[in-house]
Amino acid sequence: MYAATGTQGVYLNVPSTDWILFQQLISRFGWQFQTREALLDEFIQTRPIVPELTEEDIMNEVRAVRYA
Repeated sequence: MYAATGTQGVYLNVPSTDWILFQQLISRFGWQFQTREALLDEFIQTRPIVPELTEEDIMNEVRAVRYA
């Protein structure tokens, strides 16, 4: 995934024993990292508390298209 800043996101599986070494490498290069858990937490925080559409609204739309 390319961002506007010219960076590319990658997903890596790093063994737990190598994680500290990898963090040092990341900091030396000035890179940023987020764990899978941090990404999920960030996603959850940005979701609306009350959904814009209810399940009933969605089903009504499906029925309207299907049986129109």
